[in-house]
Amino acid sequence: MNVPARSDAAPAAATALSVIPEELKSDRVIDELERRILDGTLRPGERLPTENKLCDMLGVSRSVVRDAMRTLSARGLITIRQGHGTTVTQPGDAVFAQAFLLVLARSDLTIGQILDARMALDTALVPLLIANGQPEDWDASDALLEKYALAVDASQWEAAIEAHLAFHNRLLAALHLPALELILRPMREIIVASSSPPRLTEKVDWEVETHPPIVDGLRRRSVRDAQRAFQAHYQVARTPRYEDFRDRKMRDVLQTLPWSRR
Repeated sequence: MNVPARSDAAPAAATALSVIPEELKSDRVIDELERRILDGTLRPGERLPTENKLCDMLGVSRSVVRDAMRTLSARGLITIRQGHGTTVTQPGDAVFAQAFLLVLARSDLTIGQILDARMALDTALVPLLIANGQPEDWDASDALLEKYALAVDASQWEAAIEAHLAFHNRLLAALHLPALELILRPMREIIVASSSPPRLTEKVDWEVETHPPIVDGLRRRSVRDAQRAFQAHYQVARTPRYEDFRDRKMRDVLQTLPWSRR
């Protein structure tokens, strides 16, 4: 069937859609709408036509449209608000990060294995950090470490968690490689899940003192010292008081951490 002529009141998104044969069903509806969103034809914040109009324009049933909308919403491409319609979401990495974390949670990996992988990645990134990092990056990192230390000293555990996460995120930003930073953003969730101290309310378990040497090595542009500082930071997690924590499955930790972003 032909797409109905657009009225003045019709959403702008209506002009971006084309008829999909009935027999192609929801998977092709999803493909069509996803393609239009990803190529920018349907812009962030743009409101989609109503369910009935989508049925008419795409030539499919209401159940097909509803299935497609649920899938696109789960992928983070659209936002459905009761009474407000459906809009194209702003670009973001939350869905990707959550999906990545769920893959880890469904594996048999332990926290110890994840910490070892983090150490390998951080030490491997040191040459890039030194090549691309700027003095202002290390100043910002030092400021976050000061917040971290003050929060731990004041027993403000949620603030300590946020400062610790912000510090590691700031190191990723210091790479000044937007594509790599985007790829590595799910690391934020992994850091949250794998960085809890064995005893939340024991200041000594927060290992505040292992962080400044990392920034010091990076600031002095010493690959050897920065890598050794990273290694020392992670080696703390091999001490006896971390033994039980390292052996725990990732999925079990995610179920118990109050700040876990599942």
